[in-house]
Parts: sequence; structure tokens; C-alpha cells
Amino acid sequence: MKQQSDLTVEQLREENARLLALLAQQESTIETLRHQLHLFRNARFGRKSEKGVVPEQMALQFDEAEPSSEQDESTVEPSQTETITYTRAKKGTGRKALPKSLPYVEQIHDLSDEEKHCDCGCELTHIGDDISEQLDVVPQMTFRVVHVRKKYACKTCEETIQTAKLPKQPIPQSIASSGLLAAVIDAKFNRHMPLYRQEAMFKEAGIPVTRATLCNWVVKAADLLTPLVKLMVAAIHDYDIAYADETPVQVLKQKNKPPTSKSYMWLFIGGPPDKRCYVYQYHPSRTHQIPADFFSDFSGYLHADCYGGYVALDKEDHVTHVACMAHARRYFVDVVKLAGKKKGIAHKVLTYFTELYQLEASLKEAKAAPDDIYQARQKEAKPILDELKDFVEDKKINIPPKSPLGKAVHYLLTHWVALKRYLDDGRLEIDNNRTERSIKPFVIGRKNWLFHGNETGAKAGAILYSLIETCKQHQVDAFAWLKYALTNIQYAETIEQLEALLPFHVNPSELENMRSLPALEMPEKSGVN
Repeated sequence: MKQQSDLTVEQLREENARLLALLAQQESTIETLRHQLHLFRNARFGRKSEKGVVPEQMALQFDEAEPSSEQDESTVEPSQTETITYTRAKKGTGRKALPKSLPYVEQIHDLSDEEKHCDCGCELTHIGDDISEQLDVVPQMTFRVVHVRKKYACKTCEETIQTAKLPKQPIPQSIASSGLLAAVIDAKFNRHMPLYRQEAMFKEAGIPVTRATLCNWVVKAADLLTPLVKLMVAAIHDYDIAYADETPVQVLKQKNKPPTSKSYMWLFIGGPPDKRCYVYQYHPSRTHQIPADFFSDFSGYLHADCYGGYVALDKEDHVTHVACMAHARRYFVDVVKLAGKKKGIAHKVLTYFTELYQLEASLKEAKAAPDDIYQARQKEAKPILDELKDFVEDKKINIPPKSPLGKAVHYLLTHWVALKRYLDDGRLEIDNNRTERSIKPFVIGRKNWLFHGNETGAKAGAILYSLIETCKQHQVDAFAWLKYALTNIQYAETIEQLEALLPFHVNPSELENMRSLPALEMPEKSGVN
């Protein structure tokens, strides 16, 4: 009887332990779900920027903080208040002047002959002018280019007839000029205007251009410009610092894939700062092989997040992965948002990140040379990073691994070597924000046109996004450059001639005429043929 009683007690203990473990697991799951729900709500309704995250100013409905003890709270030093005095510059009053570079039309407003006489009977004398300006807009000017090819014949033998040659056209036997192609491409890939809206605009102007025709033009123009992007890829491979990122895109018609499946647009950046190239590539998947193939001919540092495809490259002899500090910081920002006003470990970690980024901002403002940046980081950033790691290592034993804070700490320590690698070279950057900023135009455009119809369109889009983003990063007028390149690329027969067409090589004076209107002949009211 006693043995049976002891067995029953043992069973109860085991059941109690099982239930306690189950309860702990459920509490962890609930905490994770609450954390995810808060982040989803913040992403949907909160501000997107992480700048200026001040924990004291947050008032969230969630008041859970990361696990902390009295010792943890004591490690968070009170913030030091620094009083800064300055004189605020008085803002200028009045309207800003319109740019003098704009073309203008002058309208003269004069008095009538009767008004030019004074009440005393004398004639008024012109003593000056009051001048004011307005800004006016004429909707997109669309005009016909009438090619008149002169024909000559020999009246003596009556056998020879010669006709002047037509200049090479980007799309032979098409009504689309290089200017029209540039306008359509610029509108879609730079101004984010879908082709169906452009079709409607042409229709309103009485021009019968269908969406299918516009799609065809875009694809053919991309094919024509593809050699330039190949040169840009080679330029990325030839330099020793590169950047990479990727974002999802939907393609409706794909081989062996449903329309709802995810494809990806990859962005690769590289080349010397004054000739930096931005190359988009479409791929139907996110496999590790894609970055491995692209960087197979590259040797140097690769700025990227800690996606497995990039981390795997670090094991290769020719690629050194530089992780993104902004990604690591973002994990702790999420914890702080969840914690609200309660301070803890994540708040302290963010103070270290703040010091690191303040140093980077001061170096950027001073336009420091790479050697000076390297020395400053070794002297100031390295001790901060060492202290940050020691602090996190000391606290991690009390942090549940599956909690939001635990995941943040795990990410930081797992990728620590790659995260602090920017210290090794003054040309490297603390994060991969350059790539994230450059991929944002594609994300904005995606919200407007939603998807690509097929893989051909997606690949054409990648070519054109590459060229337009490279133009923008070098302060080159994308429309003017597209028109110039589409006009001249057909005459380029050598690599040197193709390279001369790249956005950062084109002489700005060559682009000035691309936006100027030719002398137009207005049709007669009765119409012309």
C-alpha cells in the first residue's frame, strides 16, 4: 500500500512538472505573439522611421519589459543632460524666387491711351515697371517628327536614284522615337506611373497607343540598353567593395509557379564612389546560389544583411561579409517599443548604438578621408563596441532565448565579427542603408503597379531600374540620359564607345539639349496629312 502511495505522489510530481513546463511554454508563446501583434500594429499605424527613438516619450499599451533585476536596473546609467545654447536664424520671409533657368514668356500689361493722360491734362511719362512672376504648366508636349528623306535621280541616264538615309531608330519601323521611349520609361520606373495610366493619358490626347504597345516598347528599349548594364556588372566585380539586398516582387506568369508565389528583385551596388553602379536583377527565387553566382568574380568586402546567402559567402576566400549594424539595432528598437517607459537592457544597448552613429555622423560632416575614418573608429568606436559586447555577454544568462530581447541578443552575438568588420577599412560603412535607400524606389513603384505580368517584363524592369537608379545617384537627369542613350547606343561599336554612354561618363552639356523643344510647325486648322 505504501509503495502504491509513493508511486502516486511521484506521478503527481511528474504531472505537476509537465504542467509547469507547458505553462511556461504557453506564456512564452503568448509573449511572442503579443510582441508580434504590437510590431504589426506599429508597422501599420505607427511611424516608420527609427530616428529619434526616445523611450521616455513612448506610451504604448504594452508595459512588459525585458527580464531585469535590481542589478540590471542599476546598470542603466541616468542620462546626462547637456544644455546647449544657440541663436536661431530668422527665417526668410516672402516667396522664394522661381529658378531663372526656367524658360519664360513675357506678358506686357500697359495702360490704355486714355489712362496715359493725367487729370491736369498732361501726358504721363513711363518711369519704370513693376515685375511679378507666376508659374505655369503646359501638359506634356507631344508632337510628330516628320522625316523628309530627299530623293535624287540622274536625268541623263534615268537609272540612278538615291534617297537620303533615315537616322538609326531605337525601334525600327516604329512610331516611338527615343524621346517618347524615354518619357514612357521615366514615367513608369522613375515616377512610378503604371502603363495603364499612361495609356489613358495618350487616349485623352487623341493618340491611339495601347498598353500592349507600351509594354513592347519598354521591353525592346531594355534589350537595347542591356550592354550598358553588363558593363556596370563588370564594374562592380572590378572594385573591392560591394553592397547587396533583395525584396519580393510578384510575377503573374511564371513557369511551374502559381501567380501568387514570391519572386525577388535583387540589388547589387559597387564600383568606385564617383562611378558607383546600381544593378537590379530579377530572379524567381531567393536561393543562396544567386549571390554566389553574382559575386563569383568579385573579391573584396560585401555589405549585406545576415541572410544565409550572404553569410555563406563569408566562408569563401574571395568575399568578406560586412554585416549591417542597423539590422542589429532594429531588434533592440523593437524591444524598447514593446517595453514602453520601463527601462532595461535594450535601452542601455541603444545608447551604445547612438554613440557609434554619432561618431559616424561627425566623420561624415567633417568629410573625413578614409585613413582618418579608420583611425577615429579604432580610437573611439572600437572601445564602445568592446564595452557593448561585454555588457550583453554579462546579461544574456538571465534573458530567455526565445524572448524578443533574447532574439536581439542572439542576432548581435552570432554576427558580431561581421558587424564590427567596418572597423577594418575607413571606406567601409557601418550599415547597409545605402542599399536599402536605393531599393526603396522599386518598393514605392511596386505599390503602384503591384506586379509584373511575366518574367520578360520583370527582367526588362530590372535593366531600366538599374540605369535610372544609377542616374539618380549621380545627379543625372534620368529622362535626358535615357533619350541620349537610346539615340546614340546604336552607333556604339566598341566597349569604349559604350562606356562613354554610362550616366557618370556623359558630359552634362550633351544632356541639356535633350529637354529642349525643336522649332515646331503648327498644323493648319483644316488638318494636314
